[in-house]
Amino acid sequence: MSNHKADPLFLHPILHAALPAMLAEIKKNLPTGWNTGEDSQGVHRTPAEQREIFKKGRKFDPATGKWVKVGTTFTPLDGFTKKSRHNFLGAQATDIILFKPDGSILRAGPQEEQIETGAALFALTWGGHFTNEDMPHIEIPKDRLFKADFTKDEALQWQKWLFHAGNLGKPEELDGAWGTHSADALEKTIGTRERTPDAWETLFNKFGPIEDLTDFASLPFIPPVK
Repeated sequence: MSNHKADPLFLHPILHAALPAMLAEIKKNLPTGWNTGEDSQGVHRTPAEQREIFKKGRKFDPATGKWVKVGTTFTPLDGFTKKSRHNFLGAQATDIILFKPDGSILRAGPQEEQIETGAALFALTWGGHFTNEDMPHIEIPKDRLFKADFTKDEALQWQKWLFHAGNLGKPEELDGAWGTHSADALEKTIGTRERTPDAWETLFNKFGPIEDLTDFASLPFIPPVK
C-alpha cells in the first residue's frame, strides 16, 4: 500500500488535479535552486493519527476529563470531536514543503509566502491567512464542496467511483449520504464495506483519478473538480 500520509493519490480530486501546476507555480516564484514537495504527513491522516499529533504537548487530566497543555502543541484538532481537513478521504487539504538549494527542508522563513501563489492559481485557501498561521497548508474552500459540506463531499467522491463501476445506478444515488446502500455498492465493487486508505487506493488503481471520470459531466448538481 502507498503511504497515505504523503502520496498525492489520497488527495481530494480538486487538489489531486491541481497539484502539479500548483507546485510548479510555487517553484517559479522561489529563488533559483529551490524546489517544492509535499510534507511527509501532509496529505491524509486518519482520525487516530490526528489524535496522536493532538496529544503532543498535552496531558490528560482525570480530575477535569480534559487534555491540558504542558508543552509545545501542534494542533487544536483531535481528529474526532474536531476534524482536520486532512482527516477526510480524499484529503481536503495538503501541506507543501520547500527545499533549499542544498536539499534540506525549510523549517520556516519568508520563502513560505510563495506557497500562496500556488493556492491562488486554483482559488484555494492558504493557511498563511489563518489567525493561527499554517504556512505550508492549502485547502479547498468549503463553498466549492458538494452542498458546502465536508462530510457529504467526502462521501460523494467515493460514490463517484461506485457510480462509474455501475454499482450505483442512478444520479440521485450521488447524494453524499453514506449508508448501507453505498457500503453495499463498495463491497460489490472491491470486496470491502469500509472506507479506508487501502480501499481508496484500490479504487484509484482500478478506475483512475476521479477528476478524469466523465460520468458526471451532464449532472449540474455535481461540483466541478477541474
